[in-house]
Amino acid sequence: MTYHLPSCQKMSANKENNLVQAYIELNKFCQNGDYERALKAAGKVLQISPNEQKAFHCKVVCFIHLHNFKEALSVLCNPKNAALAADLVFEKAYSQYRLNCPKDALDTVDSAPELTPALKELRAQILYRLEQYQECFNLYRDIVKNTDDDYEDERKANLSAVVANLAAINPSADLPSFEENTYELSYNSGTTLVMRGKYNEALSVLKKAEQGCSESIIDDGGTEEEAKEEAAIIRVQQAFCQQQMGKEKEAAALYHNVLKDKPSDQALVAIASNNLVVINRDTNVFDSRKRMKAATQDGLEHKLTSRQRASIAYNQALLAIYSNQPDFCKQCCVKLNREFRQDHRATLVEAASLHKEGKRQQAITLLLKSGGVLVLAAVQIMLAQGDRKGVVKLLEDSEFKYKPAVIGLLYTLLAADNEYEKASQMFTDVYEHYKNDDEAMSALRGVWRAAAEVHTRAGDAARAALAHEALARAAPQDKRSLARLVKALRGDPARAKALAEALPPISELECKIDVDALESSKWMMGAKVVKKTVQSKQEQSPGTPGSELGQKTKPKRKRKTKLPPNADLSRPPDPERWLPKYERTAYRKRRGVRRDVIKGSQGLTTAAVDQYDMSKQTPSTATKSPRVEVKATETWTRKQQKKKGKGRKW
Repeated sequence: MTYHLPSCQKMSANKENNLVQAYIELNKFCQNGDYERALKAAGKVLQISPNEQKAFHCKVVCFIHLHNFKEALSVLCNPKNAALAADLVFEKAYSQYRLNCPKDALDTVDSAPELTPALKELRAQILYRLEQYQECFNLYRDIVKNTDDDYEDERKANLSAVVANLAAINPSADLPSFEENTYELSYNSGTTLVMRGKYNEALSVLKKAEQGCSESIIDDGGTEEEAKEEAAIIRVQQAFCQQQMGKEKEAAALYHNVLKDKPSDQALVAIASNNLVVINRDTNVFDSRKRMKAATQDGLEHKLTSRQRASIAYNQALLAIYSNQPDFCKQCCVKLNREFRQDHRATLVEAASLHKEGKRQQAITLLLKSGGVLVLAAVQIMLAQGDRKGVVKLLEDSEFKYKPAVIGLLYTLLAADNEYEKASQMFTDVYEHYKNDDEAMSALRGVWRAAAEVHTRAGDAARAALAHEALARAAPQDKRSLARLVKALRGDPARAKALAEALPPISELECKIDVDALESSKWMMGAKVVKKTVQSKQEQSPGTPGSELGQKTKPKRKRKTKLPPNADLSRPPDPERWLPKYERTAYRKRRGVRRDVIKGSQGLTTAAVDQYDMSKQTPSTATKSPRVEVKATETWTRKQQKKKGKGRKW
């Protein structure tokens, strides 16, 4: 007796068989790396059983391997797949990261119930993209410390890249160093030295990295072209070092060589092009505009750091000034302010553009409105206009009036207008500002010396003594400053005498004093003039009678008589040798060669006239055109003279 299975049991058996067969195909395609067919196999599995979590996971991974991140994220964010995508936090965050949404990716990672090692590394990459370098450094250091696998060198390379960016933010920070056992680590170590301003050391490390890169690529079976393309970023960094060291020709040659190979890295092309624009400055504007176009292409906002993009935007604004594009320059300044928060730079560039247009007052108003250090830029424009009084008033009301450079500028401007009393009051205010700061007092020696001079010119002896006292306090070991202070305290003899005791005795200085040089009226003109003056004075002073007998006169040197090369000493010289030739007795005028000149009145017919009358010549005796004949003769004569100059005979 035969029993038949119900239809529902047959269907479930077929479903299981189809599911197993689909999984076998999916596994085979995944093992072979054929992700397109694996994607179809995963879809087939999900069609048979929509709740298969592994098939759904394989489908998302296939999308990621095929770089179809948008579709992967769409599948993961679909509410219908919420249960299947609950555990795929890494895949979702990675897709968001690759779609240039680092903030969303960070939120996804932070929402995970557990921070797995894979999520930790992804989080570190996201933090690097968001330029949160300190937090990224701490996380990478923890990963390197607690992980031991085949990717240790890659993690160290990433950590060294983070260290290089930290050095760019704070060059004096205490940061770790790494063993340069790979060319990536050597490159990042060289970059760290560049950020610290040690360009010579960085250059040698970068050359070592370039050599290691070429050897590594060739050892792995790559070609020389691949090695050259991989080392392009290292050569651009070398060019930057040379550019910072002032070797702009060598740097420009390196940049051109890299760009000539047409590298595939868009960010590398942008950096090299921007640096060439900096080298060009206000020359070769056409080439700079072409380079700037390559440095501002779409898509670079995700490949360059904000610091690099801000530098490119700043150079673009300057290039707009050089190429006489004030409206475009203003647009660049707005971008520089809005996107990169560099309002000072943007204001300075816009003011420079207005100044070039001749709108100086608008430029000054813009700079003064921004305030801060830009006030000094307004001062420069006002000085170019010759407004000295306006500059003095502006600086006296500014926050920089006690800075040494500003004090020197104010002193120069006030002295130019002979306002020594006002300058004296200014130096008094400076002294009151710094009198309790010993370090500043010792650093401002030039200020106190100028203050003493101004107070003396203004006739204020008390303030002059105060300035000399500040100078002596700033340099306690300087005896000259102390001597000036003693001289300034003429009104207080007791104190002057007490301070004079610290001066060296006159007996120590007597041997060094030249009394004759001091009495000379030209002692201020230099030591050489003093010696000559003293010597001439001694020679001119009258001596006692008979003193000249003991002096030896310096004998005059006899010069040998020069004679002409063909002189005959046995015969007397010609008495007329000093006379011009035309005045000598033997001179005879040269007589010219007499030629057959046609003489006679106009209209007179002679044989010579008939000889040169072309109308009377017969056709047989007629020659070529006189014009052609003259030209041919002239050419021959010129050739003859040229050949005669070479020494040939005719």
